[in-house]
Order: sequence, then C-alpha cells, then structure tokens
Amino acid sequence: MENKKGKVRLPKTVRGDFPFNQTKAEPGVYDAYINPHGAVSVMASNGELLGVKPGEFEWVEK
Repeated sequence: MENKKGKVRLPKTVRGDFPFNQTKAEPGVYDAYINPHGAVSVMASNGELLGVKPGEFEWVEK
C-alpha cells in the first residue's frame, strides 16, 4: 500500500526502466507516494505509479 506523503518536483522527464519504458512522467510537481520500504513514486501520465530514483526528483514539501 502506498500513501501520499508530500510533493516532489521532477526537473526533467522520467521514464520507467525497460520493459516499462512506456510509463513516463513529464517535468512538474507531483504528489509523492511512499511504500513501506521508503521507495518514492509519482502518478505517471498513463495512470500508473512510477518509481523515481533519488537523483530524479527534489522534495517540494514533506
């Protein structure tokens, strides 16, 4: 289960790793979803959660 935990800013387009590379999130501010293990995700343009790596986002609010 993932819970909303603040907002993050993506400075550039983030794509899923192969074979999920059709999933992408454009630059902008997104609600951050955090799973029980601490992984951060955003809602991608196709409606799926996309995991983002530490170098791909910055916290706007937590």
